[in-house]
Amino acid sequence: MPVNKQRTPLLPQPPRHTIMDCTVRDGAYSVNFQFDMQTIETILAAVSSSGLEWIEVGHGLGIKGNTIAESNISDREWCDLAARFLPADAGWGMFAQAAVASVEDLEPLADAGMKFTRIGADMKAYELVFDYVERAKELGLTVFVNLMKSHVCDTEEAVEIGRRIENSCDLDGLYFVDSVGQFLPERTAELFGTASRRLRTPLGFHGHNNLGLANANSMAAAENGASIVDCTLAGLGRDAGNAVLEQMAAALELRENKRIYNTDALAYTSEYCVSRLETLKTDRELQVLGALYGLHSKNFPAISDMAEKYSISRTTLMDAVKPLAYQQDLVRTDIEAIAKSFMETE
Repeated sequence: MPVNKQRTPLLPQPPRHTIMDCTVRDGAYSVNFQFDMQTIETILAAVSSSGLEWIEVGHGLGIKGNTIAESNISDREWCDLAARFLPADAGWGMFAQAAVASVEDLEPLADAGMKFTRIGADMKAYELVFDYVERAKELGLTVFVNLMKSHVCDTEEAVEIGRRIENSCDLDGLYFVDSVGQFLPERTAELFGTASRRLRTPLGFHGHNNLGLANANSMAAAENGASIVDCTLAGLGRDAGNAVLEQMAAALELRENKRIYNTDALAYTSEYCVSRLETLKTDRELQVLGALYGLHSKNFPAISDMAEKYSISRTTLMDAVKPLAYQQDLVRTDIEAIAKSFMETE
């Protein structure tokens, strides 16, 4: 077992705003996990020199994401790139989905210099994170738990799940993740206001922009007890994308009437580098409907295919699928069974 490293402390808020940059991780979805080296170098240099305390690298799906969607960069190569392009004291780390990576995958990356990890699991499968958190702490990593699809729980249930996790794990931060971009700012404010009063663990927020509210939700989280929020340059990310880093930096500067991050450099990098990427086309109708019906974008291909196969509208099918989506992680056969049932009732 390697010698424990000194963990990077999670800064409390207020009064300090803390942002995690996820451009090369979540943003990788938008380029089909095929970032070129020049873009990676430019992004990492800009975010690290602009005062971003936390920088996430790696495959969009996290550690071992290459086993699901091929990328031009391996997990170990991401570690090498972080060491090459980031300052030695930079707080960089990688995402690990409990359903994708194994506990054993953490050690070689920690040995390669990874300083934090974020362990992700669906809200109603939170127990999956326990072993990962324990092992990550043994390795001396700063550890966040990301509760994905937080929209399936109301505030009371979400806070109760948070309480169970912090009573079972020695974690450093707890994220509520708006995976389908459904949150409204008032819901975000209520969730973080309640959670920050009842939980002792520093809180984080990761939002998606299906309804154009990722920035507003990130501000609402920060103003109601979140210690850290996630952003990406130009809002790059899965499907509808994330909160826009350069916009958040500018908004914070206006609100606080002082420079917090190097907004100029972030805006320049977004325009010079990120905005010139050839990104995947997304279906704006499905983005909005996904938020409306609480459906993750990974289900969109099956929704479209089955709507066409069984001659029903996507809206009708999504409305029918919604109740099951709030109970379990959907697979293609679930969606087809519901679509097929329309024919059986005709």
